[in-house]
Amino acid sequence: MLTDGALTLRHPTMDDVEAIYEGCQDPEVPKWTNVPSPYTREHAVQWIERTVEERAGGKSMAFVAELDGVFAASCSLMELDKHPRYGEIGYWVVRPARRKGVASRAVELLREYGETQLGLTRIELLVHEDNVPSRKTAERAGFVETGERRPAPRSATPGPPDHVVYAWSAP
Repeated sequence: MLTDGALTLRHPTMDDVEAIYEGCQDPEVPKWTNVPSPYTREHAVQWIERTVEERAGGKSMAFVAELDGVFAASCSLMELDKHPRYGEIGYWVVRPARRKGVASRAVELLREYGETQLGLTRIELLVHEDNVPSRKTAERAGFVETGERRPAPRSATPGPPDHVVYAWSAP
């Protein structure tokens, strides 16, 4: 569990299925992420099961974020295959929790965890070029635009390089 006092990140459990399902009904979530649309409760169950396997295999660590005890977001810190000391953070925030600093605080918590606990020296965020709120989140969390563009990460059908790369590097 990671916390900054008000925001808490913890690993998802089957108790989170309904909140994840409900959050993914917002069309903004699949618009900017790889979340399937339509999103079913079975998708949520499968995602939680996969997060347990990936955490056990050291591939990624998924979290749900709670703001004052209420489900607010999903976020993950994933290992990048290209370099063992590099990671990537992905996230989405439920509509009622937006514009409350949830994303930038979650990214900061994950960045600190990646650096201090996992020894990561570089962490990236890939944000669609048109997703202005997420681009501002990256900047608020201390990430810098690199000038590089890539296709959507982990997409089943790679598309154009329309994702801006933001990076944080250890001092």
